[in-house]
Amino acid sequence: MIELRSQRKVARLHDPRRDFALTEIESEVRFDPLTGDSARICHFALRVPPAADLEGIVARSRASCPFCPERRERVTPRFPADVLPAGRLRRGAATVVPNLFPYDDVSALAVLGDEHFLPMEAIPVQLVVDGLHAARELMQAALETAQGDTYGIVTWNYMPPAGASQVHPHLQVIVSRDPGNGLRRTLAAETRYLGEHGRTYAADLLAAEDREGVRWIGARGRVAWIAPFTPTGLLGDCAAFFRGRSTLLDLDAQDVHDFAASLVALLAAFSRRGLWSFNLCFFPAAFGAMPDVHWLTAKLLPRFYLNADLHVSDVAYLHLLLEERFAMTRPEEIAPDLRAALAGAG
Repeated sequence: MIELRSQRKVARLHDPRRDFALTEIESEVRFDPLTGDSARICHFALRVPPAADLEGIVARSRASCPFCPERRERVTPRFPADVLPAGRLRRGAATVVPNLFPYDDVSALAVLGDEHFLPMEAIPVQLVVDGLHAARELMQAALETAQGDTYGIVTWNYMPPAGASQVHPHLQVIVSRDPGNGLRRTLAAETRYLGEHGRTYAADLLAAEDREGVRWIGARGRVAWIAPFTPTGLLGDCAAFFRGRSTLLDLDAQDVHDFAASLVALLAAFSRRGLWSFNLCFFPAAFGAMPDVHWLTAKLLPRFYLNADLHVSDVAYLHLLLEERFAMTRPEEIAPDLRAALAGAG
């Protein structure tokens, strides 16, 4: 039932690298097996450029960071008593505060620990666990007054290339009736798939990827990881599926730990490839939805500067205006490294 469709493209040019000989250079267009959205994979693998002045970024940002413990209580906002009587929510090393620049009725930040900077390869598993549990507690509190279909979304912009305005690690937590265009389209496509085939799309996709093997990364408990057939970022990405779970509130403690441990292992693997920034986003169904349509998904996307000196973004017109994905490496090429990292995780 899963169709992996692609088109080969060939450009002809006189190549100065070959004394201007007439040369054919291939690229590929792939189509998402669920939505049909296209992704382009160009003909070369980009060498990861060196990081920007990371030490300078960390030092300059620490001086005024609102999330560091010496300022956090004084400069971060508090929730109204009817949302959280204590004003802020604490779970382990995570502290949830309202977003001072909110983009929904319930828009919060989960500050992860007291350390201003954590290298991507050294993020503690327990810190991710604490952050996710804190986000889930806020969602549960917000649901008491929610009406209609409501979605709990957690995202993570880690370091400036990913859009982070603060270096100090933190999650974004949103409880909303408006889940965003990408999630809305995905849920609609999965509903159609269930109606046409009588099966959950994610279950069929994981079965096909496990069987084929080339993009399969591995599984830990209910959490299964793949490198998507249609990549999202220039240097690849990966996605986790929570078997039989629809929302973050459906997870149990073991699910959360399994995800956190596998995420940390994969972040370390991407770091070994020279990457130092990422986006993470959870794609849930509405709270209370049955898992026959949608399985909770988390997408991990490494980010970087194409040119660190000029701060050139890795996102341009194809992504933002034509709404088409673009990659410079094939998922089949990055999956083996990620598979080995997950297999070796403690």
